[in-house]
Amino acid sequence: MLYELENVLYMLEYGVFIYFPVNFAIFFLFRQFLLRNYAKSYKPYTNGLTRDKVKVSVIIPEYGENLEIFEKCIKSVFRNNPDEIIVIHDDKRKEIADISKKYGAKVISLNKRVGKRGALIIGWLNASGDIIVQLDSDTIMEDNTINEIIKPFADPKVAGVQGRPILFRTDGRIPYLFGQIIEYSRDIVVRALNGTLNVIDGKIAAYRRSYLLETIKDFNHETYGKSRLIVADDKALTYFANMNGYKTVYQATAVAKSAAQPTFLKFLNQQLRWARSGYLYLIKEIRSGLFLKMPGKYRFHMLTYLLAPFSFALALIDTLFVPANPTAWSWSHLAYFGFNIPIILYSLLIFIFGLYLSMKISFGILNLKLPDKMSFVDIITLGILGLFVIFPMFIYAAITHYGISEWRGSTYLA
Repeated sequence: MLYELENVLYMLEYGVFIYFPVNFAIFFLFRQFLLRNYAKSYKPYTNGLTRDKVKVSVIIPEYGENLEIFEKCIKSVFRNNPDEIIVIHDDKRKEIADISKKYGAKVISLNKRVGKRGALIIGWLNASGDIIVQLDSDTIMEDNTINEIIKPFADPKVAGVQGRPILFRTDGRIPYLFGQIIEYSRDIVVRALNGTLNVIDGKIAAYRRSYLLETIKDFNHETYGKSRLIVADDKALTYFANMNGYKTVYQATAVAKSAAQPTFLKFLNQQLRWARSGYLYLIKEIRSGLFLKMPGKYRFHMLTYLLAPFSFALALIDTLFVPANPTAWSWSHLAYFGFNIPIILYSLLIFIFGLYLSMKISFGILNLKLPDKMSFVDIITLGILGLFVIFPMFIYAAITHYGISEWRGSTYLA
């Protein structure tokens, strides 16, 4: 924030163009103001489809989940009283079957790995519900989540509904805080894009079974180039729904708590997977023509979100060609009035406090009310990691997005 202000003042005095404040204005301030403005009109469904008019199946794919977390997951589903619970697991642990049966779930134990897409398809084919709720095995429903998430299906055009996932801490503080910021920021995005979501998050989602069955072939045999896609199941289901003209909506009152990544490295790997799928499906949408059919706010979000790391890199490179250093320029002006500290220390202070102000302004614009208080050190740490770790990782993800078809080595159903 402070560095961008220095750049603006420097441009005004010397008449030179510097891209850094332009990047800040478009990809930070304007983007967030616009998303918040669109999000203001969002209202969750208060009336709609009720349990007495529909049968609900809950599907939980499981592989290698922590047993304690898994039991909390399935217990929370049991408390929601669905018509059936189906657990599909392929890690051959007897404990998973025992815990599942304890809560009345139907257990499908697989002898070989089929990947999450394959597990979901098996669940759809074995489910009897009109509405299928898909839940990650590390996600815990609130007591009224199912009643809330089915309400939008009163509209026959709705194919999929996104619940509201928030995180609970499992270990590391930084991945937990970073994850919370992402989830609370996504809450603003999905409010803004309600009706045409860019992704129905697989942590807690619901679909019409009729839509899932008509999509099985495309979902199971989806390709990118010559490669078969084996992950990004939530992006795929959202993509096909949007392609076929269905509504994809957000129900903020359908709350579930999902496990945060325990370490920053695992968090980074998760973000890499998500970023790769984001770039891949952006290209698919452009090639298929879907991108141009979507509302302007959808296109604006996708472009400013996925191009922001490239814009920031361009801004950094551009600073190398500025005739003089704007920070040195402002330092010299302050020194003239007796403010005399080493320029290195001054530059560091500009960076740290500017980053802190930018983060706080971001939270304020988006009206993010995080459940955990963050210290000055937390905010600076997250800001530095975001700019110099997450952004470069996004650029790497864009370059290697084709690798999405090879992750985890999962096999497919025939």
